[in-house]
Amino acid sequence: MSLTSPEMAEAFGAASERGLIPRVLQPALHWWLSSQLEQATGLEIEIQGGDRQILRGYLPHVRVAATLANYRGIQVRHAAVQAEQIQINLGQVLRGKPLKLLAPVPVRGELVLSQADLEASLAAPLLQSGLRELLKLLDHQGLGKPRVNLQEWQLVRTQGKLASGCLNLIFTMLNAQGEQADWHLTTHVRLQDERTLCLEQVHWQGENHIHPGITIDLGEGVALQELHLEPSALRVRGMLCIYP
Repeated sequence: MSLTSPEMAEAFGAASERGLIPRVLQPALHWWLSSQLEQATGLEIEIQGGDRQILRGYLPHVRVAATLANYRGIQVRHAAVQAEQIQINLGQVLRGKPLKLLAPVPVRGELVLSQADLEASLAAPLLQSGLRELLKLLDHQGLGKPRVNLQEWQLVRTQGKLASGCLNLIFTMLNAQGEQADWHLTTHVRLQDERTLCLEQVHWQGENHIHPGITIDLGEGVALQELHLEPSALRVRGMLCIYP
């Protein structure tokens, strides 16, 4: 995470003399977030803390919200996150250096994706990479598309539809002979615990057998309290740790 701007450093310096850092830090963070997002509508930033705390590079509480945001092609209808006890290198920032985190920051919040957001996001390279890994994982666990060799097929695009407690995916695949096929997958999705995702009743269209399911470790630094799928939206609430 970095933030560089000579004009911004001058503004910080002037603000420190007047004791107005919160008034400058907030628009500075607004500017940085806007530069990181491909789209940001209704972006709100709230910083709590005294001048002395902030001058030491300590931000007691930061809250960020947006009514529509797009990060690396992933579109979110609503986002509201907050973080506490953030430590930054403000002294270096005042001398024109990049803004950096000095310690891990747990960020808690809620994200909401609509059906339209999901459709728009599935083309993002970040999600496409994750979907390729999902196909490999299913294949490795014996839950892949029956009677096909996954290594002979390449993922071209993905379509998705939300339903109550489950997700319907259509993988458009292409092989070396130029043949194209749509693989339809339906799976129920739930949280087993804070960092483990469960895919249950995995079913490929045209196959009679319904697989029991698999678990996916979301990784260290993730703790989800809620994952709710419904026809109109996907809601996620929890914590994600951001490391320096």
